[in-house]
Amino acid sequence: MKRIAAIVYTAVVVSLAVATFLSPAVYGSWWFILLWVAFAGGLVAAAVVSRMWCRPGVFLLHLSFIAMLGGGLLTWLTREKGSARIPEGESVSAFVCDDGREAPLPEDIKLERFEVLYYPGGVAPRDYVSHLSVAGKPFTVSMNNILDLRGYRFCQSSFDSSGATVLSVNHDPYGMPLSYAGYAMFAVGGLLVLVAPRGRFRMLLRSLVVVALLLASGGVGASASKIAGVPLSTADSLKTRQVVYGGRTVTFNTLSRDVVTKLYGKPSYRGLSPEQTLLSLRLYPGEWKNEPLLLVKDRRVRDALGLQGKYAALSDLFDSVGNYRVEPLYGRLGEKGRRAVEELDEKVGIVLMLYSGELIVTPSPSEEPLPDWCVRLELFYNAVPFSTLIFILLFVGAIFAFLSQLGMPVLRRVAKAVLCVSLGLSVACFVLQWILADRLPVSNTFETLRFSVMVLELLVLLFSRGGAVLAGLGMLFAGALALVAHLVEVNPVVTPLMPVLHSSWLSLHVSLVMTAYSLLGFTFVIAVMALVRPSTGERMRRLSLAMLYPGVWLLGMGIFSGAVWADVSWGQYWSWDPKETWALITMLTYAVPLHASLRWLRTPRNYHLYLLFSILTVAMTYFGVNHLDSLHAYN
Repeated sequence: MKRIAAIVYTAVVVSLAVATFLSPAVYGSWWFILLWVAFAGGLVAAAVVSRMWCRPGVFLLHLSFIAMLGGGLLTWLTREKGSARIPEGESVSAFVCDDGREAPLPEDIKLERFEVLYYPGGVAPRDYVSHLSVAGKPFTVSMNNILDLRGYRFCQSSFDSSGATVLSVNHDPYGMPLSYAGYAMFAVGGLLVLVAPRGRFRMLLRSLVVVALLLASGGVGASASKIAGVPLSTADSLKTRQVVYGGRTVTFNTLSRDVVTKLYGKPSYRGLSPEQTLLSLRLYPGEWKNEPLLLVKDRRVRDALGLQGKYAALSDLFDSVGNYRVEPLYGRLGEKGRRAVEELDEKVGIVLMLYSGELIVTPSPSEEPLPDWCVRLELFYNAVPFSTLIFILLFVGAIFAFLSQLGMPVLRRVAKAVLCVSLGLSVACFVLQWILADRLPVSNTFETLRFSVMVLELLVLLFSRGGAVLAGLGMLFAGALALVAHLVEVNPVVTPLMPVLHSSWLSLHVSLVMTAYSLLGFTFVIAVMALVRPSTGERMRRLSLAMLYPGVWLLGMGIFSGAVWADVSWGQYWSWDPKETWALITMLTYAVPLHASLRWLRTPRNYHLYLLFSILTVAMTYFGVNHLDSLHAYN
């Protein structure tokens, strides 16, 4: 029985992984559905054989998956999904289903007015709003604000230039309630497992080993010689000037730092400040066309253009008669070099926007300017190299922690102090970015990496008494993530969100998921230590399990809160997007060691080896899907 269940479980995980690289039609194939039916059957059999109802938390957790699978099946069989285009001032009584047929609506819907709301000081859309009338009553549909009309859910999908709105229509009276019931059971069941007095998690926390672990346990820049440019005093006087950038009003300092970093890979060029560089490039285009300002990271692109170093001047990208040399590279380098060519093309576009005057735009007189305190705060945020300081401090702290094992115990306290400073910087950076962006900063790769580093720093600090080696490995892992965040920071970070991302569900979803990934990442650190020092294997296994229980539960909560967010925003709670699928794979992979009946994982070495390789699923979920056709493939 156990062997059959293990085979089905493995088949599901492997099929999910492979399916992300195949056609979406796989998810509706007979064998895929049959595999999930076998999975649900295995859950039912396991519940009966083990009398699982005697453990309410565990029973609810397994029952939740049966409910979610049943809900998904009902959705697939019974849901009506399509769209309705409504011109302004007109009514519609039917919608077009995805299969092409026309289906009636429960009520006629009239569009009174459609409008686009913009961020203050810019032209980037903040929301799309349809003002509707149903049976004489007014209703409003916007991003993350749906209309539920007798079981028919209307979401703002798009619009056209004629003023007509396009609403997605979803009618799922059976599958969605059952799936939501499964989400609720998962939340309650996981909580009961964590708090059950006689549960395995509480026993781990009460064990002497875990209690002991819990409680006792570069350089100066080159001179800017003979570069045509504006004086530093002039550039500095414009530092606080307010401009429109990314759909919001910011200081010229923010715009210039982001643009110069985007072009050159650093915020200054040959000793010139960001403001000097941007203004000089704008005012002296003839003199600057030969300056090697554009960073070209891909060797294939450099070789194709005949560049001698990593940087290209604008004159390198045009031939003697003015033909653009970058465009033919799309065909010559193929798909493998496409992203690199697009990146260089984007940089050229930014320079051309600067020349045309489209890049530096001042707010209109009707726009409210930034208050003085916000300007000063933004300048302070831009002046402090948070990412650089954090990864350097974490690596230095890790070195001190490892050196303390060589008969220098005082360095252990130094390592802890360095960690506290790094955590303080991470918290300060997070709060400042939150204030400046007017949203929780967890919307892109850079921001979520920083959030993960902050959580990992807190975990390492809490468990620093578990040993200098554990603390050192933790800081090393967090430092590696901080270094990745530092490398990603070449893109602007304090920018407005897409309208669909302006949701409280986003903050909840990402916070839960990234906290879970941090806990799971910490089990990787523990596994490395346990394998390096086998004598600590059993003690580290207990600590790892104490991380694994909340980690898997929080990951599930993050996945299912994301499903609710998707339902609110797009009217579809699950779409087998690669990010969704790999997050599910990660949860199923890390859930395996939580089953105490698996004897082969009771051996510390086998357990830690399993978790050592499990981190690959997290890496694929977080980074790998960015190279697939995914809605979540953000930067």
